[in-house]
Amino acid sequence: DRYEVLGKIAEGGMAEIFLAKQSGMEGFEKLVVLKCILPALFDDEEFIEVFLDEARIAAKLNHPNIIQIYDLGRTEDTFYIAMEHVSGRNLQQIIFKEWDQKGLMPIAHACKILAGVSEGLHYAHQKTDIDGSSLSIVHRDVSPQNILISFGGNIKLVDFGIAKAAGQVSQTRAG
Repeated sequence: DRYEVLGKIAEGGMAEIFLAKQSGMEGFEKLVVLKCILPALFDDEEFIEVFLDEARIAAKLNHPNIIQIYDLGRTEDTFYIAMEHVSGRNLQQIIFKEWDQKGLMPIAHACKILAGVSEGLHYAHQKTDIDGSSLSIVHRDVSPQNILISFGGNIKLVDFGIAKAAGQVSQTRAG
């Protein structure tokens, strides 16, 4: 009820990504991204635990270089994670555009992107719980499609779906 799907952004092997509008009282509106479990996986309890772990892990992180998680929910036919919308492109799209134009990304841009990703990863690796115990978060899928760059130049790390963390319910398998 809180989200109106505006269109599909992407689909992977386990989830669909949608652009949506969150609405509230007095004309409140906010663009968000919804990550939804594919219908074929809705009854897969192991996958659902991995999905829920992703939301729990990412929700603990509050850093300018990590996508923000706003909500975790369930409808009759899927689970979803509502997260920050970044108006921009992922690094893979930017690299392909550079190749198509027979160019290379300027070194200064590459260094800024790497610095932003490194800052976000360092924050996640050093994150502790309220008692000061390490959460031991390791992303495990830092790839160009999981690095978003806004049109304003902000760098955001996304998709903690196969992250490893202390206290997670599910365990991802090697490989």
